[in-house]
Amino acid sequence: MQTSAIKEKSISLPAACKEVAQDMRDFGMRGVFRGQGIGIAKAVVSLTMFHEFRIFLTECFIARNKRLGLIPEGGTIGA
Repeated sequence: MQTSAIKEKSISLPAACKEVAQDMRDFGMRGVFRGQGIGIAKAVVSLTMFHEFRIFLTECFIARNKRLGLIPEGGTIGA
């Protein structure tokens, strides 16, 4: 969480916690994520895409290794 402009003096952790607590009092649970909704959504999409691409690459490498005979037919990885 960025608590101030880059050129300004940053605030301490206890002050940031107090700010979040004040936002929760003022806005309920929305206060915890106030102003961060788009960042959270972007993080979820980014992590999902990374995870799906990692699975895709893993499956490609397994298929390649089987095709080249590096994994015996019916064999398992790591066994």
